[in-house]
Amino acid sequence: MTATGPEGDPVSRELSQLDLLLGEGSPHEQETLRRRIADDPREALVMAETTAFLEAFRQVRVEPGPLFAAKLAGVVRRAERRAAPARPTGRIAPFLLAAVAAAATWFVLVRIDPLHRFTPCPSAVALRWPAVHESSDGDGVAAAPVRTRREMEWESSVEEMRRRLGLENADRLREALEEGLRPMRDPLEGWLDPRNALALLRVGHEVCSQDDLRTAVVARRGGMLAADARAQVLADGIARDLAAWLAPGRDDLSVADVSLAVRAIVAAGALAPRRASALALGGDWIAERIATGSDEERVAGLAALVEVAAVSGRHGDVVEAEGARLVDRVLVVDDVTWGRRRPVLISGRIPAAVLADAARVLGFLPAFGVDFERCHLVRRLVVGHLRERREHGAADGPEVLAAMLFGVVDLLRPEERDDVERELRRWNPARLAPDYVTVLQMAWGFAPGRLGSTGLQRQLRNLAVLAEPEGLGERAAFCLCLATNSAGWRGSPSVRDLGD
Repeated sequence: MTATGPEGDPVSRELSQLDLLLGEGSPHEQETLRRRIADDPREALVMAETTAFLEAFRQVRVEPGPLFAAKLAGVVRRAERRAAPARPTGRIAPFLLAAVAAAATWFVLVRIDPLHRFTPCPSAVALRWPAVHESSDGDGVAAAPVRTRREMEWESSVEEMRRRLGLENADRLREALEEGLRPMRDPLEGWLDPRNALALLRVGHEVCSQDDLRTAVVARRGGMLAADARAQVLADGIARDLAAWLAPGRDDLSVADVSLAVRAIVAAGALAPRRASALALGGDWIAERIATGSDEERVAGLAALVEVAAVSGRHGDVVEAEGARLVDRVLVVDDVTWGRRRPVLISGRIPAAVLADAARVLGFLPAFGVDFERCHLVRRLVVGHLRERREHGAADGPEVLAAMLFGVVDLLRPEERDDVERELRRWNPARLAPDYVTVLQMAWGFAPGRLGSTGLQRQLRNLAVLAEPEGLGERAAFCLCLATNSAGWRGSPSVRDLGD
């Protein structure tokens, strides 16, 4: 966009992302801005948010007010007064007479109805007119809303869920179900937050992939540079072993181990050729096997594929399809699920760490096209089930507490979050080894600035001197723990929680 100077010469000014979307500016200025966006991840994030903001306005509809209707009626009346009255000609008169005769004949036939063709039956009347109910003050009627078949089936499913939870006296799950069924105060947040969180995953990966930026982030957060250096060495070894094991098409690896390995490579930065190749092999291997796995394997695979899709743009269709299937496995009611037992995801047979990954994945699924309201309802049920486990003791371990902090912290009440963090501060991460998955969720769940986060950082330094685990999954989880200061606390399903 250009402006005119004192002498009449055009003076160029810097375009904004909104100007670019609206087609403003010269081709040279537009190309300059596009190059700057491609080179700067922060500019790309601003461009994505501006695009989403502009697209949201396409859905805005404004109903005309009474003033507009009055003005439009005035325009119509003035046009009618100015229009010349139509005068019938001799040619039109015969047609008018024929039309009057036809109308009279039709009226007589309808009144007499010799063939009984126009007498409506009671059932037809009932189908044609919706049922009406008298209003509360008795001076009017209101038509009952017409419901679709899908709406009636969903209402029946909800009643079946309530019945099952009532039989089990599952108060926490019943509260979670009712919370999930309430309409959102701002539905736009459910559309924007997952997309923004996915963009933050991408930006965070680019920061972790550049040594100077990652080192600056670790130092600013009070982390240990030696721990970050060891995480990089571990990531190189994980990438080398993963590529060697997956290239021949081995089937003896578990989806959970490969998923943790892929997430460790992403956390350490996958721009190096060897890591990028291993990341592609791991993502392809998971995408081929996730459809035939159990619910636990589906959650583990989706936890990795969400990050693969965020950093490379691959397998987004698999995330959408398998994410929708995961939601349906909880919300679809049949004779077995909700009929004789709860869904597997909230039945008590799934480990707490897997429930945390499931809740986190469900927060990202709307960015891939899965219905937000259904994902939100399932997340609420997972929260209720975790609260239920916490009340029952859950073997008095930190697994449930870490899962709540890692997977559903944005859904916890403020006082509940404080209580969970207070109980979790009693556990020393270095003494929980070799359960590095719980340590990972504990370390990534404590956001910087929260009470106890500084003490946790001091305790995490002790992990840097521990011996390297044996298995692929254990090594990957250990690598993720060491990469906390550069890759943790980023990409939460609720972007608003990142500033806490």
